[in-house]
Amino acid sequence: MNLLIKWSPVFLFILLLSGCASQSKIDNIELTDDSLKLPHSFNLTQKERGEISFFVSFSGGGTRASAFSYGVLEALHDSIFNSANGAKSLLGEVDVISSVSGGSFTAAYYGLYGDQIFEDYEEVFLKQNVQNVLISGILNPLNWFKFIGSGFNRSELAINYYDKYIFDGKTFADFRSDMPFMQINATDLSSGQPFIFRQEYFNFLCSDLSQFPVSRAVAASSAVPIAFAPIVLKNYHGCHKAESAGDAIKIQDQDNTRTEQIKSGLLRYIEKDRIDYVHLVDGGVADNLGVRVLYDTANIVSNVPELSEKLYAKPPKYLVLLMVNAAVSPKNQMDKSPVEPPILAQLNAASATQINRYNIETIQLLKDSLQVWAAQLSKAADFEVQPFFIQIDFNGIQDKQRNRLLNTISTSLALPAEQVDELRKVARELLNASPEFQRLLTELNTPSGTTL
Repeated sequence: MNLLIKWSPVFLFILLLSGCASQSKIDNIELTDDSLKLPHSFNLTQKERGEISFFVSFSGGGTRASAFSYGVLEALHDSIFNSANGAKSLLGEVDVISSVSGGSFTAAYYGLYGDQIFEDYEEVFLKQNVQNVLISGILNPLNWFKFIGSGFNRSELAINYYDKYIFDGKTFADFRSDMPFMQINATDLSSGQPFIFRQEYFNFLCSDLSQFPVSRAVAASSAVPIAFAPIVLKNYHGCHKAESAGDAIKIQDQDNTRTEQIKSGLLRYIEKDRIDYVHLVDGGVADNLGVRVLYDTANIVSNVPELSEKLYAKPPKYLVLLMVNAAVSPKNQMDKSPVEPPILAQLNAASATQINRYNIETIQLLKDSLQVWAAQLSKAADFEVQPFFIQIDFNGIQDKQRNRLLNTISTSLALPAEQVDELRKVARELLNASPEFQRLLTELNTPSGTTL
């Protein structure tokens, strides 16, 4: 959350504007197509799964995370393996990309434009000083009256920019079907649970995701509290009149506390007189790695028998999870002085501690769960499903000076071009140097792995 320190010159002004906040703009429309309402299926992919079930996660971290995840896409695009149908790019095997905050810019752009990302993404976003544009808009006196009573706030400034200059007014209906499923994640500020921009979640709000602007979803995913206003969705309620809360989603494992928590979080949207509006903030508040929702979704699916049968009907030969973590661990200046640290520095340190502890727990959970998942899939197959857990982060850079420089790159929406280039280069180096990634490529290129 050190984005707040980067914005500290306008921090007090933001607080002043927040005190005059008006009703937020609502941009999600009511669901009219009955075919979209039920069931709440939680399918894990929109593509037909082959022999590789490949999940990728992009963490938060502003433009730093955007550039780092973009470098991973470049590396996957250039990683070629031999299949029964000829040479293939490993990027084409990715089924799901789950993203939060800065990583959502890259995920959304790739989902909309495909390989065009390798031609213009740097110019469109990575090397633009987006943060300066947004701060200038906040400080522009011509906008001050808009902030009072009109539904226009600092997040609307960002959405307008993203919509015009990055995503070209596109909605979720414009995501390409030949791309991985893009799972853009925000956080429900009221419950603290992840909110995923997918139709299954919008079903609970009786709302149509297909007409929802991608720019607004990415803004919600990256809406750092205080720096940006929450993105608000309306809960239309009406489509759930005929069903009870207990029947809306059937999860049979009542002893699984985590599953029950997810279920309760979803059902609160359809219980009468509970939730009329959903306030969304940065996805990193709930999960800065963007991977916990993959685990949660799989957890739900594994506890719904009819969905389990569909998921396990054709087990993949390889179960792959690639976690792209752009988190930094800068040295705190407070460690060198007895002087009381500034308030924002204290808030950032406390937030970073909580996030880091949660990340450590999540990573271990995923490693264990991937092994269990592969074992479950193997039972339904006549072969052993092989799991691959691939993790790349700045800790993989052994050169101390280079590592130190990477960990000083700020969490902002503006980075010097040389830092963007370095992040892309580091991402490619780290992925290609990963023993687990090389093991995957070796397996895919062996004679027994060419039946794809």
